Amino acid sequence: MIKKGMLMLAAALVALSVGAQNVQETSVTIGILTAPAYTVNLDKDAKVVQDAMNQRLKDMKLKTKKTEGYIAALDQVCPEIFATPISLYTKVEEQGKKKDKVTVVTVSAISSDLTIDQAALRNSVRQFAESMVQYMNRYEAMQKMEAEQDNLKKAEKAAASAASVVTGLEKDIASAQKKIEDKKAEIEKLKGKISDLQNDIKSLENEIEKNKGKKSDAQQKSAEAQQNVKAAEQEVERWRQQAQ
Repeated sequence: MIKKGMLMLAAALVALSVGAQNVQETSVTIGILTAPAYTVNLDKDAKVVQDAMNQRLKDMKLKTKKTEGYIAALDQVCPEIFATPISLYTKVEEQGKKKDKVTVVTVSAISSDLTIDQAALRNSVRQFAESMVQYMNRYEAMQKMEAEQDNLKKAEKAAASAASVVTGLEKDIASAQKKIEDKKAEIEKLKGKISDLQNDIKSLENEIEKNKGKKSDAQQKSAEAQQNVKAAEQEVERWRQQAQ
């Protein structure tokens, strides 16, 4: 734990050192006033940096407006900078071309109270400019996290939808499987019935064969009976003629 704490402290000191090296002291003209200012260069898209600056001013609960090319919070207490009211001016602009393009953040503060410690105010403004590097990194991380949270929600929704499809298909498969089992059971019943019917057919075929034999005998007897009829008819006719 101690080693981890030392590493975190070292990382923080490095970040502050890098921020301090990036900050440059300059001066700006705002209206008729010339005031000390600090600039910090960020290798970030200007729109993203401006959005981050706007969010930071919002976090400080400052009312802002555009003036003299700056986003300004006029005559207000800026908690991160000074305990008494100041006018804070910020500007985000791109400088350079193509590969050499860089986003420059300019910060300046003016107090109407000439009795305040001006050196302390300048130092606080410088620290505010230095901390912009870390704030920018945190802001980008939050933006990416929110984007990934949206992606996570979409992924979870897609996963739930896919799981629902799987569940539906499993139900369909189970239903179809039950129908198959029912059909198989029905087939087994039909097999038994078919066997009975086949036995009935065999019995009927045997009966047909027996009746065919009986039919042959009956046909012979029928033929003999017909002959007897004819013979009798002839006798009747012979005696009828004699009786006339």
